[in-house]
Amino acid sequence: MSSDVNPEKLHQRHDTSYRFLLSSKKLFVELLRSFIHKGWVQAVDEEHVQEIPHSFVLQDFKRQEADLVYRVKLNGQDVVFYLLLEMQSSVDFRMPYRLLLYQVEIWRFLLQNEEDALLNRKTFQLPPIVPIVLYNGKQKWSAELEFRKLLSNENLFGSELLNFEYLLIDVARYTEEELLSLSNTIGSVFLLDQTEDQEQLLNRLGKLMSTIQQMPVDSQQKFVAWMANILLQKLPEDEPSLQQFIQNVKGDVSFMGLEKILDDIERRGQHKGEQKGKEDVAKQLIRMGMDDSSIAQATGFSVQTIEDWRKQAY
Repeated sequence: MSSDVNPEKLHQRHDTSYRFLLSSKKLFVELLRSFIHKGWVQAVDEEHVQEIPHSFVLQDFKRQEADLVYRVKLNGQDVVFYLLLEMQSSVDFRMPYRLLLYQVEIWRFLLQNEEDALLNRKTFQLPPIVPIVLYNGKQKWSAELEFRKLLSNENLFGSELLNFEYLLIDVARYTEEELLSLSNTIGSVFLLDQTEDQEQLLNRLGKLMSTIQQMPVDSQQKFVAWMANILLQKLPEDEPSLQQFIQNVKGDVSFMGLEKILDDIERRGQHKGEQKGKEDVAKQLIRMGMDDSSIAQATGFSVQTIEDWRKQAY
């Protein structure tokens, strides 16, 4: 990818990719069951999950993150899950404070259409909000998880201080073995999101092929579409198979299309490797003093190419 790509745009594209993926109720529940180890998680049922189509990210942070809000029935009562997609490369140590602001805005939003009579009843209660931060930066998340830890002299006080703790999903901290063992869409997404280079990306995709093939059709389609955005970040933009794949995603999203791009890239990589090997041999023969015609015959390069390399060498 060219060096003049705006990092801010990359973060925004990544945010939107995750938001697109987790706007699926099925994948949202899968995320909880795979990475949140709490007793209540198993009680979350996809049939009782409803997205609240509203963003509560404050204007100050619009370029740094995205969010998803779900209303879930647990034990017959409404619980709100607030998922903040934190795709910055650095840790924001104000996170508990920001989440407090978002939670207050969610309550304001939910209560604005309630009748005053209901709000003034003795039985009035706010729906609980479970804040979750999904972070995919390389740097380990080191911000406080508890709100009161941001308060100066908090150790002097007890329960009279406001407090809550958010749940953290730190994508880069999971091992390849852990993510492969999940054998599901979200585990596959995290594994590919961790990749550092094209070689590792292709290697991990190879390991995931059976998992991808066994995904439910709707999850597989979401995954392959998500892959289009990730491939744009992980592979050179001028990769012809990539461009073809991106075009196909806009129409018929298919697992076969993903297999084809991997095969094409691998073949091209092998071809480039072979060409590089021949080029190294030709240049060594130049240094040994062999004539251009003989080198061309031995390596398959044109005499003109050999002459050009000879000029560069001397």
